[in-house]
Amino acid sequence: MAVFDTGPIDNRDAPRTTQLTIRLFNTGRLPALVGIEVYQINPPGSGFGNETFYVLELIPLNPLNAPDSSYTLDNVFADTDVFGVRVLTSGLGANDIAITVLEKDSVGQIIEKHVLEGELARIQELLFAYVTNEGNDTVTVINTVTNTILTTIPLPAGSDPVRIAITSDGSRAYVVNRGTPDSVMVIDSATNTILTTIPLPAGSFPVGIAITPDDSRAYVTNQFSDTVTVIDTATNTILTTIPLPAGSSPRGIAITPDGLRAYVTNQFSDTVTVIDTATNTILTTIPLPAGISPRGIAITPDGLRAYVINSGTPDSVTVINTATNMILTTIPLPAGSFPFVIAITPDGSRAYVGNFGDNTVAVINTATNSILTTIPLPEPSGIAMTPDGSRAYVTNNSNNTVTVLDTAMNAVIATLPVGDTPFGIAITPILLF
Repeated sequence: MAVFDTGPIDNRDAPRTTQLTIRLFNTGRLPALVGIEVYQINPPGSGFGNETFYVLELIPLNPLNAPDSSYTLDNVFADTDVFGVRVLTSGLGANDIAITVLEKDSVGQIIEKHVLEGELARIQELLFAYVTNEGNDTVTVINTVTNTILTTIPLPAGSDPVRIAITSDGSRAYVVNRGTPDSVMVIDSATNTILTTIPLPAGSFPVGIAITPDDSRAYVTNQFSDTVTVIDTATNTILTTIPLPAGSSPRGIAITPDGLRAYVTNQFSDTVTVIDTATNTILTTIPLPAGISPRGIAITPDGLRAYVINSGTPDSVTVINTATNMILTTIPLPAGSFPFVIAITPDGSRAYVGNFGDNTVAVINTATNSILTTIPLPEPSGIAMTPDGSRAYVTNNSNNTVTVLDTAMNAVIATLPVGDTPFGIAITPILLF
């Protein structure tokens, strides 16, 4: 989030401002949400005390060169002694908004022009990374602004937490526990305490989780029972269970941005199951080459492609066209890579693949589907991207740390100690006010 402010404008002298025009323009490649506040200071003064807000507008702005990338708020009343304009920007493109405020007189002539390009005030979004520590049954919470440990949440002994997903409003984290008993724990992110525990059938061995974009359901893959559990997040109860063919061994799961389909990787049957989330039935099954052993999966932000990591023979990444559910291409990885986890940047330009076998993270250019670079890290087991895509947080299973990568340079900028055998990781989203 960024906050821009004209500060108090003294309007007691002639010529007097009676109206404003406020122009917004998104100069970047990512969408944003912009709030406009026009306020009166009464009694007049130089501070921000005794503000009265009389204009409040909330406007979504699309990226540059797209329709609705600009907005003009015209004829805003400003015939007061002391007033000001404050603009708050949020979302992925929050830092790319150009703002112009025009003071006008009673006949519409421009008296003063304010270009709010300086950082009068900038508020960093409070983003937190949640790390599941399989070895000591805890969840570590990292403040991504300062890259420090905020707190550690203890789970019951024997929980064996693996993957984690966070709701789009950032209020809850859903933790998959494949220990005893099999369960999904819901963490309240405001208090970082366990809100409730959702039991799963004994012997399920849950390993993967994804939440629908509207936060209404969580989908959990159960490796041993060959099922997908659907959880109603309003009641935190099991809505239904979707059976997969015997011997499937489902692991990874990803949901399309429109929420209409869930893609499940089946490690032992070398397939990807596509689930219709409206009916919670199998829509189709995509066969992969025998012995390829698919594990993780991620879908591009535009929903057009699914990237599947294969830890069998050969080590590779399969790219699926989600419109046709056909294989588009296969990206080879070095032999022995044993790819384990994947995450895609918010702009969809790169995929980060954690390779458990050769201790690397491979960065894939999704435009060419080729490897851009390789970053050495100790047994990467989980990857999460910050909402602006500037950093990747990687859990390192073998040395109990989380590495922070600068995605512009693909370089390590911090290493943080966490709990024993860190596995999954998820980051709270940018909140649009």
